[in-house]
Amino acid sequence: MENRILYFDQQQRLSVQCGISLPAAQSLLHLAGQQAVAANLAAAPTAASLLAELEQAYSQGYEQHASTEFELQGIAVAGSGDPLLHLDLLAEVLPAFKAQRHGVPVTLVTYGLVTPAEAEALCQQLLALEVEKLEVYLPAANPPAYQHAVKPRQFGFAEVCQFIHTAAEAGLPVSCFAYAPVKQASELRVLAKELGAREFLLVGG
Repeated sequence: MENRILYFDQQQRLSVQCGISLPAAQSLLHLAGQQAVAANLAAAPTAASLLAELEQAYSQGYEQHASTEFELQGIAVAGSGDPLLHLDLLAEVLPAFKAQRHGVPVTLVTYGLVTPAEAEALCQQLLALEVEKLEVYLPAANPPAYQHAVKPRQFGFAEVCQFIHTAAEAGLPVSCFAYAPVKQASELRVLAKELGAREFLLVGG
C-alpha cells in the first residue's frame, strides 16, 4: 500500500504523513533511503483526509497482515516532516482515530529536537493524546558526530538527549534508533539506556 498520505515503513508498519516541517536538513525518510516514498507524499494532509485514508486502509485488510490483534504494530506518524512540529494536526487526528480503532497503538518517529523549556509540557501533551511510543533518531553518541550526521536547523545533541530523558521520566515508552551502518552502535546502546530509553534499534541492518 502506498499513496500520497500512507505508506509502509522499513518495519512494515502503517505510517502516516503529517506534514513537511523539519528541525534538521533531511527527513528521516531520505536518511532511510526512501526518497521515492517521500516524493509521493502530500505536503500538507488534512485531519479529515488522514482519518479517511486510515479507515480505508483498515477496511481494506491492513489488519489481515497479522494473525492476531496483538501482532499488529499499529500506526507510526512519520513521513517527510517531524510529528513534534505538527501537534495541532495530531491533536485533531489521534483522538478521532482512537475512537474509531480502539486499542491500536500509535508511535511517533521523531528527531526529538525540542527545547528543554518546552519538553515537559510537550510530553504531557503526547500522554494526553495517548501516544503509546516514541522512536527518537539518535545516530551519534557525541555532539560533533551528531552535528555531522543530523545537521540540525535548531538545537542539537544536548537537546535531543534531554528530550529522551524527559520523555522517559514522564512515562512515555521511548526507543532510540539509527539507520545501519553505524560506527558507534555499542556506545549508542549505552547512551540510550542511560537516558532512559527502553532500547536502541539499528534499522535496516
